[in-house]
Amino acid sequence: MYEIGHNLYSRTYRALMIAKKRTFVVISVFIFAFLVLIVRLAHVMIFNKNDGENSLYANAPIIAFRADIVDRNNNIIATSLPTVSLYACPHEMIDFDEAAEKTCAVFKDIEKEKFLRRLKKSQKFLWVKRNLSPTQEQEILNQGIPGFHFLKTEKRVYPDKNLLSHVIGGTDIDNNGIAGIEKVFDEALKSSTQSIALSIDLNIQHAVHDELQKAIDEFRAKGGAAIVMKIKTGEIFSLVSLPDFDPNRNENPNSRERFNMATSSAIEPGSSAKIINTAMALETKKITPFSQYDARFPIKIGRFTIHDFHGRGTHLSVEEILKYSSNIGSAKIALDVGRKYQKEFFKKIGLLDTVACELVETQKPLYPKNWGEVNSMTIAFGHGIALSPLHLITVVSGMLNGGMKNNPTLLKKNSAPSGERIISEKTAKQIAILMRLNVTEGANKKAEVKGYCVGGKSGTAEKLNRGKYSKTANYTGFIGAFPMPNPEYSVYVVLDEPQATKKTHGYRTAGWIAAPTAANIIQRIGPMLNVTTSGNREPNWHEMLRKVK
Repeated sequence: MYEIGHNLYSRTYRALMIAKKRTFVVISVFIFAFLVLIVRLAHVMIFNKNDGENSLYANAPIIAFRADIVDRNNNIIATSLPTVSLYACPHEMIDFDEAAEKTCAVFKDIEKEKFLRRLKKSQKFLWVKRNLSPTQEQEILNQGIPGFHFLKTEKRVYPDKNLLSHVIGGTDIDNNGIAGIEKVFDEALKSSTQSIALSIDLNIQHAVHDELQKAIDEFRAKGGAAIVMKIKTGEIFSLVSLPDFDPNRNENPNSRERFNMATSSAIEPGSSAKIINTAMALETKKITPFSQYDARFPIKIGRFTIHDFHGRGTHLSVEEILKYSSNIGSAKIALDVGRKYQKEFFKKIGLLDTVACELVETQKPLYPKNWGEVNSMTIAFGHGIALSPLHLITVVSGMLNGGMKNNPTLLKKNSAPSGERIISEKTAKQIAILMRLNVTEGANKKAEVKGYCVGGKSGTAEKLNRGKYSKTANYTGFIGAFPMPNPEYSVYVVLDEPQATKKTHGYRTAGWIAAPTAANIIQRIGPMLNVTTSGNREPNWHEMLRKVK
């Protein structure tokens, strides 16, 4: 009996000891695992403080950080501000429906069902909202949605909104340059903290933008463009194209507002091209400002007839052909010079090549492949060749820079480039005086600004519609410079389909519309540019022209 009881006790004791050992092992395993977890957590907290944060960002795209863009006076044009963007990791989320409900409560522009489908379709990463406001960020934090994370980013900001839209271009949601300066210097802006200084003067830009908009409103034009250039350096102090857009808003990239009329359009210069035709004639050294041409009768060639808008019915000198804007006289000059020389001259001065500029939004010139006699005559007065406003002001500025053409630039320059000679210094002096006479005595008196000795030439060109010139739609432009005879700045203004008013006496031509618009611009910007005015002192331009050597 004793033996049976002893054996029963022994078995019970052994069972208890085994259970105790097993319990000890299990507890030891749990304690060990817990200690490992504590050690790992301590290691992360001490040695890898950012690992937890970085894991939240692992699937997020890299957001490009960009340097500032400033004007020539170091005023901010484009900068980046810190912000946050919200993204979701669906595999970390518990309740998609609840998450969608809470999300739509904060972001009213997000459609719940559409967002819910995106959540269910995605696995690891999904953008919820980019560039949150501080209020939105706090509201999302208050919602406490599992699987939602923030990414610290930067938002590109343009303080002046539309003012420089066609120059600056803009960036996409990921801060990549998509147009204008932002696109051209995309890598430079991403790889350096050094700001890029433009040639633009914000004060000048504002004045030009304002005056151009006033003209568009007054003459009910579809749009317009204006450029101000420093002649000696080719620096663009202002470039405006209207309509424009706000680069702070990501809108349709193909909208009409995004078309840069100043650099991307191909516009027939009309009578403004007579400056070039006159320079070409003088460069032959066979024709002088005083050479005479019979401008009494229209020229008939084939089915075409060339006539003057306001014919003088007499013989005209080269000076008078420009001053009175004679198509007949200009065509006869072209015939005298010859089409071969004409085309070579246009090639030499850069009119047949794409103008070199930082912007990619530039237009190739349009001209006839077969440069025949009719083409030669019509090109002489600005029909049959089409250029961008930037192209025309670049060439004319080169002529007025002692005959030395510089490439236009939107970057600030500390010194004047050497340039490329396109006409002789003598011809350059003559052209400056002839342009001044056109304003004082010719068809462009409305371009005059007292004290600034403005010189220039207007041009009206009918728009092409299905291969034919329209009788009701045109471009009106004016290319000018000041102060003559040694101009510092050039100005080009063009309006698209302006309408006649009582003020213009029913005319919708450049002398009535573009010329006074240019005068208004010069009146505004002259004092800002510290251009010395002549007061009432005016030289004898005719005598000066005769004495040019």
